[in-house]
Amino acid sequence: MPYEEEQELSLLDIFRIIWGRKWLIFFLTFVFGAGATIYAFTAPFIYRAECRVLPPGTGGGGLASQLGGLASFMGLGTASTASRGQTMLGILQGDSVVDVIIDKFNLMEELSIDIRLRARDAVLAKLEATEDTKSGIISVAYQDKDPQRAADIANAFVEQLQIKMREMSFLDAQEKRTFFENQLVQAQQQLADAENAMMRYQQNSGVLALGSQTASLLGSIAGLRNQIAAKNVEISSLSSYAREDNPRLKLARSQLEAMTKELHRLEEEQRRTERRPGRVMSGDILSSLGNVPELNVEYMRYERDLRFANVKYDTMLRQYENAKLSEASDLSTLQVIDPATPPDWKFKPKRAQIMVIGTMIGFCIGVFWAFLSAHIRSLKEGQEYYDE
Repeated sequence: MPYEEEQELSLLDIFRIIWGRKWLIFFLTFVFGAGATIYAFTAPFIYRAECRVLPPGTGGGGLASQLGGLASFMGLGTASTASRGQTMLGILQGDSVVDVIIDKFNLMEELSIDIRLRARDAVLAKLEATEDTKSGIISVAYQDKDPQRAADIANAFVEQLQIKMREMSFLDAQEKRTFFENQLVQAQQQLADAENAMMRYQQNSGVLALGSQTASLLGSIAGLRNQIAAKNVEISSLSSYAREDNPRLKLARSQLEAMTKELHRLEEEQRRTERRPGRVMSGDILSSLGNVPELNVEYMRYERDLRFANVKYDTMLRQYENAKLSEASDLSTLQVIDPATPPDWKFKPKRAQIMVIGTMIGFCIGVFWAFLSAHIRSLKEGQEYYDE
């Protein structure tokens, strides 16, 4: 039967090919299974020691995060969105920490590695550092042939992390203290400038203070003048199309007359206030009521700047005092929940798993080789091998 490349194999054909080369498949399965068994029983035991730590719940998030709402006010960016635990994992696997561990336990000689870069990779391959996203607890585990050394290295990693966290916390506190010290100097200068500006304005304008009664009076006069101006516009608009006896026009004129009388009454009250002994305003400044709105707005602007400078100075002073206390205090907040202890049970090799996987690999290779050899033979003979 001529060979047809696109002809599909039936189940009977597959069985024939496998049965025809059953000894080859059995041999490869046995060889791989035996090799996996030998490896499983001769490989050295690897022990895994684990230490669990709790990251600090506060601090260390950077200067901008410590400022909170003041960060945008001071022109600082917000803190990174990375969690505290992820930051600690990054520090733990850094070269500076790994190098200390390598030198402390002489791991380059133990691993028979002459290049430090490769030694770092070998140590990191045995290190397991994970974070539980729900509880925030960090687990640091190390694998080694010696259970005692596995525990010692795991605890040493945590110890170095503790040292690094202390150094970074101290630098962060020092950075905050310096920052707030500079901000306090600037806030003090701004407060002095605002006070001098207010004093110059009072000397030039004669306005010593806007008391609550005077400020209310000035505000009423200014508001009433604006209402009168708006009512005049309304009357002019109505007069352009309405007759003199129009009810809306009559009502608008009546309201204008009432507002004008009220304005005259307030102006008279203001003039009487100026003539009283110990008045708080200069008569020259308020001789023309047209200056009242501008005077009110200008005084309020200087008063606002002065209050803002006072609030900023008080805030910077409190933050500066807190930064000094934080710099002087113990900034180590890393808590060890469970230190690593020498394990009494091997972590690997898992003998049964290795034996099963090795046997399955040998069987798959044997079956693949059986089909490949059958196909090659059929190509050489010009016919399907399973027709023989």
